[in-house]
Parts: sequence; structure tokens; C-alpha cells
Amino acid sequence: MPLSLNRNPPLGDVLEEMAAAAAPPDARQLRVWVERYPHFKAEIVDFAAAWIAMETIPAPEAAPDEVDFVVSSALSRVRELRGGSANPAPIRNLAAEIQAAGGGFDAFQRAVGIDRSLVTCLEKRLVRPATIPARMVAAVAQALHRDAAAVRDYLRLPPHSAAAYKASRQPELKQVDFADVVGHADIPEAEKARWLAAPPDPAFRE
Repeated sequence: MPLSLNRNPPLGDVLEEMAAAAAPPDARQLRVWVERYPHFKAEIVDFAAAWIAMETIPAPEAAPDEVDFVVSSALSRVRELRGGSANPAPIRNLAAEIQAAGGGFDAFQRAVGIDRSLVTCLEKRLVRPATIPARMVAAVAQALHRDAAAVRDYLRLPPHSAAAYKASRQPELKQVDFADVVGHADIPEAEKARWLAAPPDPAFRE
């Protein structure tokens, strides 16, 4: 039965119809999909974000391992969604998640393509979520072996500083744009340019 005539198709069929398009959905098209299948909202947004992340890699400049990483991330997410696996516990401590993923901070930084200062800003949630690229969300989720939605939920939490709990008067933590953090990061200029060119994750605008 065509999806247009079946209001309750399985998730796999919905994702296959989305993937049949020539390009990932824009904001208007994404709203149409979510309104059509509201019970699959999180899955549709995650699929679109992974697709956008794939499309934002500049083909002439992308290293083969970078392309393989993003494609693997997107395909892994689709397989996970098809399987209907239960959602694990939410992320509450990024440092603990990095250690649990194996390899420690150095391996995480290499996998995502960032330095320790960027890891700290993500861990303390000092970056405005609306400015974080879909490519970053996909990369962090892949490195942690977690769902992209869980990563977004963590990054949406209020800023955090361990020092705040020891102070008699908690300092006001201010978030900055992703571009500002990348600009001060100790990573190659070519990698900075790729991060700065990556569009923000549309899921954070909801």
C-alpha cells in the first residue's frame, strides 16, 4: 500500500520514502514529514540530521576516513531505528560517557576531530545548542555509541561547572556560539574551516 494511503506504515518504510528524495529535507519539508508521522518525530529528525551531515562534507577536500565515518554513522542510525531498540539511559556526564566508550579522551578527540578545549565546552554545555552543527552531533553520537537524540538532550541541558557547587554564590555561566569555540581550538585550519562551514543541526531549532 502506498504510504500516502497508509497513515500507519512501519518506520523502515517511512525512512525509505524519505531517502528516495534527491536531497535531504529542508525545514519546511521536515515539518511536513513530522506532521504526517508525529509518532516517528525523533527518528525522522535524527535521520534527516544524519543525511544533512553526510551532504555537508566537501567531496574534493574530504579525507576517505571522514567520508567513511559519516556514512557509517548515518547507516548505523538507520539500522538502529529499523530495529526499534529501546532508548538507553540519558547522558548526564559526558566525561563518564567518553570513558565508558573506551579509549579515553584522546581517542574521542581523534574520532570527532576536535581538541580538549572543545571537549570541555561540550562537557560543560558552554556552547549554544542552536549553533552546533548536525555533523558534530553525529560525530559525538558515533564516538559514544549513543543515539543522536541523547546527545542533543544532553547539550540542551543548562551550562554546568563543578566549581559552581563549591562557591557560596554560583557564577553565571554564559554560552557562546560554536564558531567562537572552534576559532580558539587547537586543530588544523582545514579542520576549523570544515567545522565552520557545517550548518547547525535543525533539530535544535524545535
